[in-house]
Amino acid sequence: MEVRTGVPVFDPTVEAEIDPSRPAPRDGELAGKRVGLLWNSKPGGEKLMRFVVEELRDFGLDPALVREFKKEYDTRPAKMETYDEMAEGCDLAITAVGD
Repeated sequence: MEVRTGVPVFDPTVEAEIDPSRPAPRDGELAGKRVGLLWNSKPGGEKLMRFVVEELRDFGLDPALVREFKKEYDTRPAKMETYDEMAEGCDLAITAVGD
């Protein structure tokens, strides 16, 4: 009979499925870009997002092209449909946490 004396340790990290040596192309311009804002539904996150939008106006961001997305739970990933909608309808995304 084998006796185990250790405590199992689980590593919750996930390896990225992207090639970091090939970042997405960027032209450095915000004018005309469709921006998606994703916040985790914690209190204060929406205020941070609105502040970011106001700051980026000085760099050419058109607030009319901003779309807001919200996770259902702060501790879980957003629904895959949310990510798909962001990928289809946004040129870039900004995420934030609250509290």
